[in-house]
Amino acid sequence: MSTAEPASLLTLPSELRNAIYLLVFDELTSSIPDAPAPANALSSALKFDNRSTYIEAHYHNSHSSRKLAVLGTCRQIHTEAHLLALSLTPFHISGDCSYPDLFDLQSRPLSPAKIGAIRHLTLTARISHLRALNEAWAGQPFGHPSLNLETLKIVPRRPDCSMSAYAEVADLSQSHNLAYILAETLKGLRNVKIVEVRNQGCFNDIVWRILYRSLVYRMWRWGGERCGVRFESSGDGAEDERDAWFRVHFQQLGQEPTGAGELGGGSEVGAEVMRLAGGEMPDPNTAGVGP
Repeated sequence: MSTAEPASLLTLPSELRNAIYLLVFDELTSSIPDAPAPANALSSALKFDNRSTYIEAHYHNSHSSRKLAVLGTCRQIHTEAHLLALSLTPFHISGDCSYPDLFDLQSRPLSPAKIGAIRHLTLTARISHLRALNEAWAGQPFGHPSLNLETLKIVPRRPDCSMSAYAEVADLSQSHNLAYILAETLKGLRNVKIVEVRNQGCFNDIVWRILYRSLVYRMWRWGGERCGVRFESSGDGAEDERDAWFRVHFQQLGQEPTGAGELGGGSEVGAEVMRLAGGEMPDPNTAGVGP
């Protein structure tokens, strides 16, 4: 009498294994909150050199890396699930990685297929480092030709000047610099569907609103009422400025920007300018956006 093989994950039909992998890695079903976490090197969680890589990532890096630890269970699971895992896992990188040469250095251990599978990146960086977005990216996220992102989250950080007598002036200057960087980047950015900028305590609510208005007005003055992007924001509904955010939805190639669904949500630039201006379209020759 033959003995049945003990049931295990690897003995399940491939369709069931794929469904389980989806439950493990899908952010929408994850029980782990999307909280701020220390940025980690891309290569730390994606190489299958040995199991210690995943153990280290599990204990020391963000929840994204902890979820990827399952890929270190065995080589078959890694082979079957790593591209799905990469496409659903948000990676968090910081600072110098905004520069294409350093991003390339960090991601060099990864194959082009692995880099191409990544869909969600969060970048936390000083505003001075974010200058690379419009000065060095050349229209591609992180200047990397293999990246094709669903979401790019940007968490700006300003120099700490809270104790300075000129802190308010410095914050206004930083907000105008950031609005300029973002506007110049958005004009030519490709291979990204949504750019989300999160405040997380960088500016107070007044300066944050100035930043958002300045960005919207800059894009409107550049491209008119329809310039291929749509805006949405947390508005005044956030409990405090640390929770504030705004998103920029990009028109996909071949689509006409005639409805909100086509760009995944948000308002056309012209409609958002009217909302910010109190219902009347301002004169583009007199609408100020700051220095």
